[in-house]
Amino acid sequence: MEVKKGITCDPGFLILASELVLLDGEGVLPWATLAAAVHELGHYAAVRLQGGSVRGLRLTISGGEMPLDQRHPLTYAGELIAILAGPAANLLLALAALRLGSGREEGWLLAGLSLCLGWFNLLPVWPLDGGRALMLILTGFLPHDTAAAGVRVCSLALGFGLLTGGLSLLVRGGGATLALMGGWLLACQFRGRKVGK
Repeated sequence: MEVKKGITCDPGFLILASELVLLDGEGVLPWATLAAAVHELGHYAAVRLQGGSVRGLRLTISGGEMPLDQRHPLTYAGELIAILAGPAANLLLALAALRLGSGREEGWLLAGLSLCLGWFNLLPVWPLDGGRALMLILTGFLPHDTAAAGVRVCSLALGFGLLTGGLSLLVRGGGATLALMGGWLLACQFRGRKVGK
C-alpha cells in the first residue's frame, strides 16, 4: 500500500512553477512550497492512516491531484476526512510556525501562507478540497449527476464572483490577486474534466 506512480508534473505546472521562480524576488516561494507540501502530506497521511493508498501525486496547473487506489477504498466518512486533512495540516503548520517562529518574520510569513492555502482550498469550488467535500456530501443525498450539477453551479458562481470583485478592486487601484484567483477558478471549470471525475 504505497504510492504506485510517484510524482508526475503536467507541462502547465512546470510553466507556472518557472514563472513563479522568476517573479519571486522576495523569497516567498520556498515558504509557499513548504505550505503546499504539508497540505499534500496531510491528505496522504489521512489516507494511509485509514488503510488506503494512492496511485501517485500529479502536479497540475490547478494544483495537486492524489487519486485513491480503488483496490483499498475508503468509506465516505474516511474520504471526507482525507479531503479535509490537507487544510487541517495547513492550520497545524500555521500554529507551529507562530509558536516556533517566536515572532520572527519567517514564522509570520509561513503561518500566513499556510492559512491562506488552507482557507482557499476550503472554498466549495471544484477541484479544490471544498468542492470535492461538497460533491461527496451531496452524493450522499442526491443522484451523482444532480450533485455534480450543483457543485458546478456553485463553482461557476464563486469563480465569477471572485473575478468580478477582483476586477472591481483592480479598477479602484487595488491588486490583481483576487481577479487572478477568480479567473483561475473559472478556467478550472472548463479544463475538460467533469465535476466528480
